[in-house]
Amino acid sequence: MIREMIPEDRNEIDEMQFELQKFFFGLDQTRESLSYQSIDDAHYYMQKMIDDTKSMNGKVLVAEKNNVVVGFIQGVIIEHKKGEDKIYDLSHNPSKEGWIGLVYVKPDYRGNGIGQELLGKMKDYFIVQGCTSIKLLVLSDNANAIGFYKKIGF
Repeated sequence: MIREMIPEDRNEIDEMQFELQKFFFGLDQTRESLSYQSIDDAHYYMQKMIDDTKSMNGKVLVAEKNNVVVGFIQGVIIEHKKGEDKIYDLSHNPSKEGWIGLVYVKPDYRGNGIGQELLGKMKDYFIVQGCTSIKLLVLSDNANAIGFYKKIGF
């Protein structure tokens, strides 16, 4: 089941973010990524992501199996209106971009379509909100994620 995050999910979300950052640290050949020193670092980071969703009309969705949160996705909306940024206006039409910020599924639950479900629900939300495009960033060293995103149409 995919649903919106509730406060009771927070510890599980923080733990997954801790694992995700550990993965990024080990994978990132540029060495720009750092490993968190403690779960408190993950909590602080996720609080910023949650705050961003509130201020940028976004959402944090979770995947739940048997009353256990097994994955999450975070996304925000960035709207570019004509006249707000003269430099942007020189080369772009007004737009409303849906941005996927974070996606994580616990290793034991991967390969079962949960990531696709999370992305599908977030894409649906962006479409309802009138987004003109959906974007994401991925580490160039993350071949598995790149393959996954290509497989589902990114």
